[in-house]
Amino acid sequence: MATYVIGDVQGCFSALMKLLKAIDFMPTKDRLIFCGDLVNRGGQSLDVLRWVYAHQKCCDSVLGNHDLSLLSKYYLKKFRTKNTEFKEIFNASDAALLMDWLLHRPLYIEQQDVMVIHAGLYPGWGIKQFKKLATKTRTKMLSDPAVFFKTMYGNTPKQWSEDLAGHLKHRFVINASTRMRFVKKDGALNFSQNGRISAMKNLKPWFSYFADKTLDQHIIFGHWSALGFYQDRNVTCLDTGKVWGGQLTTLQLENQSVFSIT
Repeated sequence: MATYVIGDVQGCFSALMKLLKAIDFMPTKDRLIFCGDLVNRGGQSLDVLRWVYAHQKCCDSVLGNHDLSLLSKYYLKKFRTKNTEFKEIFNASDAALLMDWLLHRPLYIEQQDVMVIHAGLYPGWGIKQFKKLATKTRTKMLSDPAVFFKTMYGNTPKQWSEDLAGHLKHRFVINASTRMRFVKKDGALNFSQNGRISAMKNLKPWFSYFADKTLDQHIIFGHWSALGFYQDRNVTCLDTGKVWGGQLTTLQLENQSVFSIT
């Protein structure tokens, strides 16, 4: 049995099938964990959702920002979107089934000694605190999706505070776990920059705040195609930008081998 974590697919179904063939993935005994962003931009988002749903016994995914965008439009009934991939999903006969499955995906997945989160772990939290916050936010989302998605979007608050409550608290959890890349020294999230680390002199990537610490679990994330494959003792980034002409990458947990296809 092998467990593979796969970076952002973003609707690149043909590439996903090519990757699974290359690693000789066997649904009857192997397991797949996706880093989120199953959909959008790749042109085959419906195919990706249908395949992962059909193989849900051996596949799971955390929620990414593009997945949440799809869900928010669906549950707020914004079906007249200009996004052709989303329209195709909304018009599909199995749309309700797929959207309900996607809605129930978690913000994190634990497997062996790793934790998969789409964007990463906010530096102001420990793993235990994040798990509690993520669980509460997910429970709120599932209790009334339409109400949740109405207030989910927004760039504020940018800093974490224990005093945050209600939709502002849940919004920060969503932003940190699905949109975060750079973080200021005062703990404020930055949403305007998404480039390479060397180009950002006044900002630090979120994981650099853990450089001198040893986390209880290794964090595997996606969301940052400009960063590409990156690994240190605490984190691994698997978003190698297939949708932008890059690669689709997987990490096998048992032997730590990395494999990519173009």
